[in-house]
Amino acid sequence: MSRRMVWHKDAIGEVVNLLVRSSKAEEVELIFDRVLTTREINDIGRRYRVLKMIEDGRSYTDIIMETGMSTTAISRLSAKCGFGFQKSSGIFRSRKAWKPKPRTMRYKGVNIRG
Repeated sequence: MSRRMVWHKDAIGEVVNLLVRSSKAEEVELIFDRVLTTREINDIGRRYRVLKMIEDGRSYTDIIMETGMSTTAISRLSAKCGFGFQKSSGIFRSRKAWKPKPRTMRYKGVNIRG
């Protein structure tokens, strides 16, 4: 039997509203300090940094070396957030807005377009 993650949407909504109503960075830091562990706070910062690096076009190798995150974690972050941020707005892209760029890979001497 597998365990499924349960989303506590009401509680998450309350936290989001609390963060939105906060007018100072110190208030947000206090909320984070009370709700999250030190490790969770650092993970949020590291994930945000990875997303910015993806948007800047940095290679996975550079991101791994600088952040210590695995390629799997980086790939999941990239896919969940529509491959980074929109440069114009700084907000996560929606999955519908993202259009894949045609790429050519070389495998065993054969060019593969995907």
